Amino acid sequence: MSIHEFGLILDKEIYLLPEEAEQLLTKRPQPVLEEKPHSHQEEFEMEGLEEIQTLAFEGGFEKGILVIYEGKSLENSLSDYLFKILGAVSCSLKDIALANSEDTEKTTMASITALNPNKIIVFGKVRHEIMMSVKKTYEVHQEDEIEYLFADDLKQISESLDLRKALWKELQVLFNITKK
Repeated sequence: MSIHEFGLILDKEIYLLPEEAEQLLTKRPQPVLEEKPHSHQEEFEMEGLEEIQTLAFEGGFEKGILVIYEGKSLENSLSDYLFKILGAVSCSLKDIALANSEDTEKTTMASITALNPNKIIVFGKVRHEIMMSVKKTYEVHQEDEIEYLFADDLKQISESLDLRKALWKELQVLFNITKK
């Protein structure tokens, strides 16, 4: 059973520590392939692996900002709310890569860093190794030249004045916005 399959049945998050990753990869059983010519089945499996490595996202990613939200899609009201937030920091869909948690969970951290984002904002919980970078929610921190901001789910933020204030305070730090 893969870690992704475990994520479908477990109700708590599992974190993989970097020092354990190598150990798990070396112990991972390798599939036994029969010695036969290249088949269509193998082609299909190889294509599937390539898809898993690439993060699907919307947007132009012109400013190198990756925004990940919890869930498969956003309701219209939450989508409008997200773009209102982004507009407040002078960003639109052309500036960001907008990814849902389901697509993100199918990728590796290497595929995310391959995009070369300079800022990553995560709204909600994502069953992905990116969550190992959470130091504290609503607090910008930097790792390997990438600035991270982790916040609650957009629905929770939209319903709480305190969460909206905390998010705005950190967005000002993240985007270097000074009060005039």
